[in-house]
Amino acid sequence: MDDYGIYIHIPFCASKCFYCDFFSRKINDKNIIDAYVKAICKEIELRNDYLDSKKIKTIYFGGGTPSQLPINQIVSVQECIKKNFDTSQLHEVTLEANPEDLTPSYLSDLKKLTKINRLSIGIQ
Repeated sequence: MDDYGIYIHIPFCASKCFYCDFFSRKINDKNIIDAYVKAICKEIELRNDYLDSKKIKTIYFGGGTPSQLPINQIVSVQECIKKNFDTSQLHEVTLEANPEDLTPSYLSDLKKLTKINRLSIGIQ
């Protein structure tokens, strides 16, 4: 049986690291983040038949720094994925994070409000 996953690229960072070759932008405008999340959801809707009804086993939020997103933005993307793909076999949802973003309240909200069950913590 094949495993299928979805990768969501979040290109926003608190600052651009000199060694990073990935596309990213310093966060400076909340409206850009809102528009980006809406565009991700639109792309998910447009590709809802892309995996031909296969079950999604993993979701990975990479970047950039996905932990820079407000919790409600993560919830929006997860809800959009659930509406458009079969997530009944979902086992792992990973969020890349920088340690300074992981406040007790952010972690508590991640646990209560999202399906995130794995953190990939970058130590630069």
